[in-house]
Amino acid sequence: MVPPGTYTVKLTAAGQTLTAPVTIVPDPRSSVPPDALQAQAAFGLRVRDDISRLTDLVNQLRSVHDQLKARSAALEPRKAEQNIADLIKTSDAAMKKADALEDKLHNPTAEVVYDILAMRGGTRLYSRLAPLQMWAVEDEGLPTLGMKTVLEQQEQELEALSAEVRQFMTQEVAAVNQRAAQLGLAYVIVK
Repeated sequence: MVPPGTYTVKLTAAGQTLTAPVTIVPDPRSSVPPDALQAQAAFGLRVRDDISRLTDLVNQLRSVHDQLKARSAALEPRKAEQNIADLIKTSDAAMKKADALEDKLHNPTAEVVYDILAMRGGTRLYSRLAPLQMWAVEDEGLPTLGMKTVLEQQEQELEALSAEVRQFMTQEVAAVNQRAAQLGLAYVIVK
């Protein structure tokens, strides 16, 4: 949903960029004032940004997990060496932590929408933000006090989970990398 106003559209294809002005006019069937439409759009963009932030955290965790898994597999033939066995053990613990953090952000085992509601532990943050985004863009008018309150609570949860992911990256993953460096091995690249 885009509130009424004048915008510039930009299209880039085959090495060329074209721009053109476009004017969005209010729906003549709607009686919603322009400031309410602006507030609705701002709220929807805020939720979208939170979902993007959450998705970025999940992608970071998956990247670290995949790197740890690949490197542990590559070191498997040397697992009889004590230092290598310790590194693999530390990597395994970090992978479990990455999985646990991802599970707090969204339900990675869900295959259909029903799974999100039916599985133990209930919905995760992503599954609670997504409907809020839908309601924000499909409704018409100011976001309700309830929507604003719920978003603030979810943003607090997102901030706490972001801090957990940062701590994981700067502590557990850094410890794995440090142990690998001591053995002269390259290990995990973090964003």
